[in-house]
Amino acid sequence: MLTRLRLLLWAAALALAGEVCADTALPRFSAQPAGAAIAGWVPWTLGGKAAPADFRLTDVDGHTVLRAEAVNAASALIHAGRFDTTVTPWLNWRWRADRLPTGNRFATRDGDDYVLRVYVLFDYDIAKLPFGARTKLRIARALHGDQVPAAVLCYVWDNRVPPGTRAWSAYTDRVRMIAVEGDGSPTGVWRNASRNLRDDFREAFGEDAPPVIGVVVAADTDNTAGSSLGHFGDLSLDAQPLP
Repeated sequence: MLTRLRLLLWAAALALAGEVCADTALPRFSAQPAGAAIAGWVPWTLGGKAAPADFRLTDVDGHTVLRAEAVNAASALIHAGRFDTTVTPWLNWRWRADRLPTGNRFATRDGDDYVLRVYVLFDYDIAKLPFGARTKLRIARALHGDQVPAAVLCYVWDNRVPPGTRAWSAYTDRVRMIAVEGDGSPTGVWRNASRNLRDDFREAFGEDAPPVIGVVVAADTDNTAGSSLGHFGDLSLDAQPLP
């Protein structure tokens, strides 16, 4: 069940262990030199049979961006920080898909591969869950660690479902999958994305969003043993969407 959630577990544990950054902004890729070590984002790999995806800072059209290539691989970069969704409800970013995986299927276990993903982790009080969900989560935490997250939004670039498609993760109903880009979205073209975290959280979980405790960028093709290539521009948490 928790192969994917080990990623989120690690990020939540990092954030709640006191390593929360005091900065009020996500580290910008564009402020770093191409070819340098990636600052402000901690690498994470699944381990086991999955090779790590290749993340590197590269120059595209005179701007430093994050290049993400996955060849039968899965890994992520994590920034732990605490952000008030009443002050900065908008997650804004740029991304570009250059080579899409094949054989993937949205919100299924055997097809759970995406050229690009953005996870947002929330500081959710487990006591607010219904008894059944609370019991499942407590069992998961007993088996896999105390900080299995209780509420996550996962934005993906899919290539089969229409943009805007939503579903629960195939691994847990505490992760809401949202296809920001989908069937028909152009490859090789930069796309702006703006998501209101408060709106998306309320649609998924039926209540006001708690603080954000971490943001994750990821790429993976390990389930379908394929390959993908994409790029991330800067991500930011803001009071307004991108113009």
